[in-house]
Amino acid sequence: ADQLRQHYMSKSDSEVSAACQALPSVQQNIRELQQKMHFGAPWWLGIIECLRQADLDDELVTRVQNEISSNYKHQANKLSMAEKFRDCRGLQFLLSVQMDELKKSQKIVQDSVKNLEAPPSQEEIRLATVCHLRPVRFPLNNVKGQKAIFEEMIEEDEGMIDERLPTTSRGLWAASETERALKAILSFGKAHRMDTLLIEEGNIFMELFESWKKEYKLLHEYWMALRNRVSSIDELAMATERFQVRLPDEPKPSLPLLHIIESHEVEQNRMKLLNDKAVATSQLQKKLGQVLYLTNLEKSQDPSTGSVNPDPCPICARQLGQQWAVLTCGHCFCNDCTAIIIEQYSIGARRSTIKCAICRQTTAHKEISYVFTTEAANKEDEFPVKGSHSTKVEAVLKTLKKIQRKEPGAKALVFSTWQDVLDIIGKALLDNNMEFVQINGLHKFQENLSAFKYDSKINILLLPLHTASNGLNIIEATYVLLVEPILNHAHELQAIGRVHRIGQTKETVVHRFLIKATIEERMQSMLKSTEKSHNKSVIVQSEASVLTVGDLADLFSEEERTTDE
Repeated sequence: ADQLRQHYMSKSDSEVSAACQALPSVQQNIRELQQKMHFGAPWWLGIIECLRQADLDDELVTRVQNEISSNYKHQANKLSMAEKFRDCRGLQFLLSVQMDELKKSQKIVQDSVKNLEAPPSQEEIRLATVCHLRPVRFPLNNVKGQKAIFEEMIEEDEGMIDERLPTTSRGLWAASETERALKAILSFGKAHRMDTLLIEEGNIFMELFESWKKEYKLLHEYWMALRNRVSSIDELAMATERFQVRLPDEPKPSLPLLHIIESHEVEQNRMKLLNDKAVATSQLQKKLGQVLYLTNLEKSQDPSTGSVNPDPCPICARQLGQQWAVLTCGHCFCNDCTAIIIEQYSIGARRSTIKCAICRQTTAHKEISYVFTTEAANKEDEFPVKGSHSTKVEAVLKTLKKIQRKEPGAKALVFSTWQDVLDIIGKALLDNNMEFVQINGLHKFQENLSAFKYDSKINILLLPLHTASNGLNIIEATYVLLVEPILNHAHELQAIGRVHRIGQTKETVVHRFLIKATIEERMQSMLKSTEKSHNKSVIVQSEASVLTVGDLADLFSEEERTTDE
């Protein structure tokens, strides 16, 4: 237990140590700059007084106001510093007040961080734990742990940072209105050749101001590291805090606490913890499965094996090779065995889950991962697609390119329910310099159809399903591409029948395109089961044999939680 605690705290302790080590060099630089400063009247008071004597006070006021206001977006409901003075005396008074407030803020921040450097006491940890175990966020002054004190410690330091702006490119916080006013006074004094001693002290002071900002930033980082350390201690305290059952003779806590329960709440909390355990166990199994998956993937990336996974499939004992499937439990099977399991041994309300043949853990169809090693993936890259297109459009083009490479001159029909989809595919074909014709209504119908049939250069015909799947004889084609699932199985058979009919002397090949883990996959699964039932009852496919309203309702309803059979 002590080793676990030390391991958990090691990260926050190292952050505190690193943040603490960054402070001394900046603080040493601040001390050296302060030693160069004269502890008389502030330099900006001397410059303002000299400018007043030279009757340049109005010009100075305008210059400072413009510097404060220009290039900065003013916040609503907040008075800008430029609106708080109208003459040099007002500017002198405002700067004196702000510099006094700045020094007080510096002292508060330094002392607060120093007080928090020591390890928190057991009482502070207990208070912080109670603070977090409250089911309702009560005001902090009721129960205040050390972390709650942290959250109140550093809110804003107007003299050093401007809360309207992010950090600058130099890594320091953006200049505040006070800093911009001081820089404007110094620049104005240099332009009018004021006393060199005042100018020199102003330069040192602005360098000191930059160092203060660095120190403030490092103190803020140190404070964040200290807060994270206390948060870690707080988390440990909450993780090891045991439930306490309040006895009848014990007083009720003044504020409700989650770890102090009544006797009638024991069973409820027991069931909750058992449920949390089951969820954590499931998450652990998934993580272990990911580790097993990565281990197998590492084997396949070994150059000595030629990008081949040497492990055998647990079912058929054949080598997994370059393509295999991985379940959520991490066990791997060849694609052929996985397809058989999905087809014949799916379980659940919608038959959308399978059991691992080794550990019997369930995996949804959409959670099955398919691995293709580099060499297998390179085969897909043999058919590159120009332009930026959707996954399905790219798959259609790659299939058409593969057909043309495998059988030069082979003709293919591309069917889609949607005319817009055909237009998109047509544009992609143009981008890839692939000859095609498209039937769209009656316009140039016979001309385009004849060009596809008799022109050896045109091997692709785009057809809308509902208007071109009936009555046409296109036995010149041997490939049919169905871009999306077709709810009416009769329409699908009619589309294939344009090619697979009397007079066709070659084999007809049909390609269906589905997007994994989408409604299309569920549509295809439902269509398969509907087709089987129709075949068993020897019902002729017609308009009456489409999916029922109940089937469509199930199609769009949320996927039910699968149950083991």
